[in-house]
Amino acid sequence: MSQNIFSHDKIKEMQLLELKRQFLEYIEIEKGRSINTVSNYDHYLTVFFEQTKLTDPKDITNEKVRDFRIWLNRQSAGNNRATGETMKKKTQNYYLIALRTFLKFLTKRGVTSLQADQIELAKVGERSIDVISKEELVRLLKAPDSEENPERRARGHAILELLFSTGLRVSELCSLTNDLDIKQDEFSIRGKGGKVRVVFLSPEAKFAVKEYLLLRKDMSDALFAKIGDEGVIPKGFTKGKIVNSKEIGLTRRSIERIVKRYAIMAGITKKVTPHVIRHCLHPDTLVFVPHSVLSAEDLLKSKTKKIISVDLSKLKDEFTSIKSKGKHFSEDIINIWAGGYEISVSPEHRFFTLSKNGISEIYAKDIKNGDYVVGIKKVLLKNLKNKNKVEPNLWRYIGYILGDGTISDRRRGVIIADKNINFLKHYQVLIKDIFNYEAKIHVSNHSKSFTLNHYSLSFVKKLREMGISGKAVTRRIPKQVFGANQEEIKSLIAGIYDAEGNEGTGGIKFFSASKMFLKDIQMLLLILGIDAHLYKRDRKIKLPNTNKIINHTIFTLQILHKPDQIIFQKEIKTLKKLSIEEVFEGEKIPIREMLHDIYNNMNNKWHNFARLLKKSKGIDIYRYVGKTTNIIPNKETLSTVVKYMESAGVKDIRIKLMKKIVSSKTIKWLKVRKVEKYKYNNEVYDFSVEKNENLITDGFLSHNCFATDLLSNGADIRSVQEMLGHANIATTQIYTHVTDKHLRDVHKKFHRTDR
Repeated sequence: MSQNIFSHDKIKEMQLLELKRQFLEYIEIEKGRSINTVSNYDHYLTVFFEQTKLTDPKDITNEKVRDFRIWLNRQSAGNNRATGETMKKKTQNYYLIALRTFLKFLTKRGVTSLQADQIELAKVGERSIDVISKEELVRLLKAPDSEENPERRARGHAILELLFSTGLRVSELCSLTNDLDIKQDEFSIRGKGGKVRVVFLSPEAKFAVKEYLLLRKDMSDALFAKIGDEGVIPKGFTKGKIVNSKEIGLTRRSIERIVKRYAIMAGITKKVTPHVIRHCLHPDTLVFVPHSVLSAEDLLKSKTKKIISVDLSKLKDEFTSIKSKGKHFSEDIINIWAGGYEISVSPEHRFFTLSKNGISEIYAKDIKNGDYVVGIKKVLLKNLKNKNKVEPNLWRYIGYILGDGTISDRRRGVIIADKNINFLKHYQVLIKDIFNYEAKIHVSNHSKSFTLNHYSLSFVKKLREMGISGKAVTRRIPKQVFGANQEEIKSLIAGIYDAEGNEGTGGIKFFSASKMFLKDIQMLLLILGIDAHLYKRDRKIKLPNTNKIINHTIFTLQILHKPDQIIFQKEIKTLKKLSIEEVFEGEKIPIREMLHDIYNNMNNKWHNFARLLKKSKGIDIYRYVGKTTNIIPNKETLSTVVKYMESAGVKDIRIKLMKKIVSSKTIKWLKVRKVEKYKYNNEVYDFSVEKNENLITDGFLSHNCFATDLLSNGADIRSVQEMLGHANIATTQIYTHVTDKHLRDVHKKFHRTDR
């Protein structure tokens, strides 16, 4: 028998190294990670093993990891070596992420070791980048004009315009070849992890690349080649060989230097990198038009000339025309929460309030907590013939998927879950009726619930085409729903409520991690004449099977008042049992200031009227005009007050307005609960409306004169994530708050040709 020349510890070490090798192959082949990612994970794990001197997976303990973290935290690295500063927390987290992923791999393979979820990442401060303004961007794009060399000038324009137009990473830009088809408006690029995405070319980018290619005389395959002495490679690289510049494409570092140089030439003092140019993006909001609800960006682009506004003399909504569209720059944004609705606007944006003289304008910058602004009760859309009409039952099924479904491209199907098997049986019948498919119900392996599995690749593709993803925090209602008829809208909402609505006591509530998803539902409910209130709640939750506590934001959309609850119960045929409030104080009308002014003008006549009102109806009118109280009358009380004023012979033109306010089925009054101001430095939208000079925006009534400086601070970030090729939506959130839903529209609207 031959003697084993390796010690027991050496054998264990070899086993650990073999596990690491298998892990690296796993993330490359099965997980599809890039070679760079695999190489980085190899480095991080090697450092961990060498520093801890571990030889057995069982020896990876919390204590060993803690010792390693202390060692990491005391290391200097990179540019910090000269100053003595230690390794950044973000860099330390790279090591921990690699280790956690490795431990998860060991668990899957049945190897005993530390559980991955016991390793928490170091807290890192919010990431920030320098964002250049529109004016600085224009100067940067013009900077190559000062180049004397025509080819260098053309190359500079092509690089900057292409970066701005496509949002490409520098490495992706370097990988482009000179056979790029610039006749098309788009092309595909393979980014991180081998993922392919579509990027879009602006007319300026296409022109700049074409001009650059016409001036080139080299034979390099690269789209961007070095010029002159840029192609000289120092000794020590290719054995001192001098390589012709025409054979060399620009490197990542070369492009970074070029962008930096042009930023200096443009007089921009901020740190400008290709990454900064890549994240110049644009906002979006919701505006009511006769047949649908459009984002402000979509409205600016569309050929739509009609819009819904309110005739303030009659307090009724009607269709009118848009006189002009435009956009302008705003340094600040004001976010307003009022009466359960939310909107973000520029400080100069104007709303409508109720003063002593009647309905008047108020600037957003002047609005305070406790003020009232005009909102909308119900929006009557035109019933157009919907060419893309969808069966109501299909909308209901899609609604459930939006609420709590899983769309699996890998499994080529949809999975919905519920603790109530009868709910799933209901949708099992719907699927059979719609698709002639026998969906199966299974007992869930992970919770006390059931799942309904529907396998259909064509349906999955259709859902993706509608913009439906599985990400809860970025979920939105498909745009085509806003052009649907009321029956289709009711069915969709019923499906959503079946999945995510409250049942039993506690009122009628929708729950979601996506604010914009609930705002979409809120606008759909307005079409049905149902008032819903949006609330935000920050809370701490404990993760299942761990002791880890995380911060979590949840949004609630609540049907708060009894009349709206009754309409909801009648119109939305949900499977869940609904509870109706027994008490309803009535709709409040902020009429105190006007009543107080009338009181001052009536002198003794007021007292006679007040005595009659209290004796006949038990209403103490002094409660609503006194300076020591802030009581607001409801609509029923105000209606009675107005009638008794008229019977008492009170002569005041404002009584007529009060009667209109009481009888209006169009407007309501939103009490301001929160006003927040933010720095913005970007463009906002303007629409000028004929006749009524107002329009309906996010449930508020807005004045039109440079009024729709509209911004929605959470819109559909998932599309920007896709456009930029980010793996994690949190990465996208670092750079932008809101964008448009359709990538092509996002691009064309922002990269316009009027600069």
